[in-house]
Parts: sequence; structure tokens; C-alpha cells
Amino acid sequence: MHEVYLREVYVADMLGIFLILGAVFSGAWKLQKKNGEDKVLLGVIILVIVACIADAITFSLDGHTGSGVRALAYISNNILFLSNMAIGPLWVMLISLHINGTVSKFQRIFMLIVCALITVLMAVNFFNPIIFDINERNVYTRGPLFMAKNLLEVILMADGVVIYLISRYKSGGVKFFPVLQFVCPIFICVCLQMFYYGISTIWVGIAVGYTSLMLALQNENIFIDKLTGLYNRYYLDKISGELKRKRKIAMMMLDMNDFKRINDTFGHAQGDDALVSLAEVLQKSVGPDGTVVRYAGDEFVIVMDGHDEASALAYKDLIKKNLDEFNKTHNKKYKLSASIGVGIFDLEKKSIDRILKRIDKLMYDDKKTYYAHHNRRRSSDR
Repeated sequence: MHEVYLREVYVADMLGIFLILGAVFSGAWKLQKKNGEDKVLLGVIILVIVACIADAITFSLDGHTGSGVRALAYISNNILFLSNMAIGPLWVMLISLHINGTVSKFQRIFMLIVCALITVLMAVNFFNPIIFDINERNVYTRGPLFMAKNLLEVILMADGVVIYLISRYKSGGVKFFPVLQFVCPIFICVCLQMFYYGISTIWVGIAVGYTSLMLALQNENIFIDKLTGLYNRYYLDKISGELKRKRKIAMMMLDMNDFKRINDTFGHAQGDDALVSLAEVLQKSVGPDGTVVRYAGDEFVIVMDGHDEASALAYKDLIKKNLDEFNKTHNKKYKLSASIGVGIFDLEKKSIDRILKRIDKLMYDDKKTYYAHHNRRRSSDR
């Protein structure tokens, strides 16, 4: 029979709850409102609190007999195992939403398959103790497939890290996410509990990782534009060193056409709404392949990982097509339009500042063409 260190278990679970409650009362989890990130973060908070309580109950019941104790032990253990399973999908959803703005169909199917396998193992365990067993003396023991279940959960956690690495590789920008701050405490604490039975470290590790994640996301808000939710101008300074490792990148600069007229005619509230709408169209157009920055006022910069001009120009055409589509499908007082300068640049030869000056000139060349065309149309309509 393994020795259970109840006092240490209680301290660890209480610490986990206190850390999570700190995130709740500070309101840090509410900072990430885009695309339902705050709902996922709230889900993690609830999960950790429930799991810490179930963990304390589970260890308290171990080795104690009595009416209903064994049934309660089964229930608390199953809550813990299902909580372990749920943390993986929440982690994958959080990274996908934060980095890519959505959870891909492939990721949804992958998570569903892995969770289904774990659920099947848990269901079989009711009839054949392959994951865990509780004997007649109400003593918990691990089953032969205990590590297989853990491996499936590790695969879900690793999937989130892979999503992050792929996004960093594909995007011209450097997407921020505190992967190591979340994963490392969990990995260390999982290893401790796996090899040293009788102590409880997994959920306090998740609480520590979650708290570290929230602090890092709070710091990220320094680089977030409050109106549009895009990265701001300071972001470009932050990532300029890492961008040099990519050498060639595609960069665009966009300026909203007739923005002053929108403000003067419809008011600044409609002007702000137009900026938010343009930001949404730009994000939709480039997706995970680029990073959109609100550079200043109605100017935006897009950083993409690209080596050929044809691909960059294709994205320029896609943005203009999506702006036209927006105007057709949204009943707004204003019409969205943008002038765009785009080019492929070697960061070994040109600095970010020189690149910005170059695409700024290309953008204004595009703007001259726009106004020349529209002025001719207005003259012909008279």
C-alpha cells in the first residue's frame, strides 16, 4: 500500500485554488475578450477549482471503508480523470483562438478523436480496471493502461505547442503566446506525481501555469491597440530583431480611403466603427499567414512570410475583393476602401524603417490612382 501525504495534498490543492481565485478577483482573465478567449480562460478557472476539490476528496477517501465511500471514491477519481482530459482541448482552443482567431476543422476533429479514445478507456474501466482500480479496502491503484491515457493527454498538450510553432513559422510576424510559461510547470508537476505516488502536484502545476499565462497575456496588452484589437506600432519595434532571421518578408501598408470624409459626414463613432470593420476584413483576408498592425490613425501594416511578389499581390487583390464584398453585404453608412502598397524585402539589406518608407510611397501611388479614378467618375456623373 502506498503512503498518502494528506497534509501535503491539502496544501497543494489549497494553493492551486488560491492562485486561481487571484486571477478571478484581479479580473485578468477578462482582458482576452476577442473570439471567446475569455470564455475558454473562465473554463480553465472552473476546471481547476473543481479538480482541486475533487483531488482533496479523492486522497482523503483512499484506504477508508464505510457505506458509500467506495462509490464516492469512484466518482471523485472519474471527475479528476475527466478534468485531466478536458484541460488539453481547452489549451488547444486557447492557443488557436489567440494565434489564428479560430479553431480549425482539423483541430476540432483531432481533439474529438483523442477525447473519444480517453472516454472509451474510462468507460471500459467501469467493467475492467485498465486505468485505475479501487479494491475492497478502498485503496486506489493504477491500472495497466494508466500511462496510455496519460500519453493521449500529453498528445493534446503537445498539439497546442505544434499549433504555436507552425503559426510562428507561417506568419511574417511573431505571434506572442506564453507557451513555455504554461507548459513547463505542468510538465514538471505531472512528472512528480507520476513517479511519486501519494503527493498531489498536477493541479497546482496547472494553476501556476495558468497564473503565469495570465501575467504574460497582461504584458502583451502593451502591444495591443485598444480599439481594433490588432497589434500596435510598438509591436513592430518589438519583433524587428526576430524578423531579421526570416530575411525575406512581404510587407503591406494600407490607408483607408475617405476616412476624413467618414468622420466629418457621419461622426467619429462611425469613423471608429469603420476602423474596426477594416481591421476585421484585413484579419479575415490574411488569416494565420500574416500579422496585421494598426500603425497610426487609419494606417495599417501587414507583415507576412513571403518570398515571391505574385503571392503578396494576390493577397492585395484578396483584401480589395473582401472590402467590396463587405460593402455589398453590410448595411453601413460608409463604404470601405483602402489604398495599398506592397513589396518583398530582404531584411539583411534594408531596415524596417526603410521598408516602411518604401511601402508608404507605394501606398500613396495607389491612393493617387484611386482618387484620379473616382474624380473622373464623379465628373462623368454630373
